Amino acid sequence: MHVSTPQLGDEGVTGTESTSTKPVPRWVVPTVIGALVIGLAGLGVGVYALVKMPAKTSGPTGAVGATGKQGVPGPAGAAGAAGATGPPGPAGTIATTSVVTATTLSSAADAPVGTVLVAKTVCPTGKILLGGGAQVFASSAAANQYVVLSSSFPLSESTWQSDAIVTGPLGAGVTMSMKPFVVCGAP
Repeated sequence: MHVSTPQLGDEGVTGTESTSTKPVPRWVVPTVIGALVIGLAGLGVGVYALVKMPAKTSGPTGAVGATGKQGVPGPAGAAGAAGATGPPGPAGTIATTSVVTATTLSSAADAPVGTVLVAKTVCPTGKILLGGGAQVFASSAAANQYVVLSSSFPLSESTWQSDAIVTGPLGAGVTMSMKPFVVCGAP
């Protein structure tokens, strides 16, 4: 025995259950197939875009971070092979040298501490300055300890400067003297 329960909206239904199927409209199947095709095409375009997308698609580059600690040095590499011997260089340009002395400079007698003598000695035209200096002395051997050469250096390509200074009391009537010189070369 089969009993059916009335459903809402089924007025007048009595006794037996009916199973009827509605026919599917003709446009539904092509629409579903079309939707599937379009969906699969969109999925394909999306996959293609992901594959072909540049590696960097984000915003602008941020600031550079702080430099990290230096790593431990690696072991030294093996020594390389010795290179070929180079050609000999040109002959030197100094054929002869000479020492040129300038006039001796002297301080006043009883020169106070801090007195300075400055000499600028020049090589003759056509000669090359190689070096220079000065001899500094007092007119009394006991006062020699209070006179010193304080600086001696090249001032230009042809001039050497020497400076002497009194560092202690020289004594009555004692002077400081400086005899400058330069070493010059002839090409």
